[in-house]
Amino acid sequence: MFFSKFFKKPAKKTLGLALGSGGAKGMAHIGALKAFEENGIEFDVVAGASIGSIVGAFYCNIYRADEILHLLETVNFKEITNMFMVKMDTVGLEDVINRYIGDLTFDELKKPFACTATDYRTGEEVDLKSGSVAKALCASSSYPPFFKPVSIDGRLLVDGAFSNAVPADLVRGMGADFVVGIDLSAVKSDKKSFIGEWLAKMPFEYGNTSEKGYKNSDIMLKPPLSQYSAASFAGLHDMYEIGYETALGEMPAIRAAINALYEGKKKKEKLNGAEKAKK
Repeated sequence: MFFSKFFKKPAKKTLGLALGSGGAKGMAHIGALKAFEENGIEFDVVAGASIGSIVGAFYCNIYRADEILHLLETVNFKEITNMFMVKMDTVGLEDVINRYIGDLTFDELKKPFACTATDYRTGEEVDLKSGSVAKALCASSSYPPFFKPVSIDGRLLVDGAFSNAVPADLVRGMGADFVVGIDLSAVKSDKKSFIGEWLAKMPFEYGNTSEKGYKNSDIMLKPPLSQYSAASFAGLHDMYEIGYETALGEMPAIRAAINALYEGKKKKEKLNGAEKAKK
């Protein structure tokens, strides 16, 4: 009785996942999720930017990696991209998201989830944690010049990659004891290209916004995707495999870090129990 009172089983660790932006390269996120599933690692809180927000929302709605892969494989990305370029709108994107997320609010997801967007006028990071999930995902994924900014609470919002590409700090703020980040690449564009020229007209300056993610992650995965672009829809399966192999390769380090966290908590709780016993 004495020991059961003061030497309780350590509380479960809260594992967090930060999924970075990257367009079509988001398939690597799904491959990584598959590797985590096979190794019995389940994340409790998730945040994402751009495609990372979409994959993260599906995950938090209890879609498994295979299911998310199947959903994205059924989407005609080329057709959707062409439609967006003509309409310059996110209505089509919201329709696609609604097909699988519906009219869910953040509170209705099965796991805590948040995503980042960027204030189009100021470049300020905007963290989205409430209201319509579909609308938030549209804002987080609204990459100029293909999509118009999305209006939420009186602010015009664009892609989260411009302010926080791998929102590990957001995950940490949601209560995660241990954070894994996945960086697919920073926002880059040839200044002489159409997109580069358009982005140069943005009302705010932007650069590599992944750095904050590295500072706030316990482990950061960076799948080798330099040969792919955000629009490499023909290489979706290859990028999935790269994400899978990258996560699998880091699994020993991830497991060791989680075990160390557990041991640290256990020792701390034993010390606290001993102090109480003395009293």
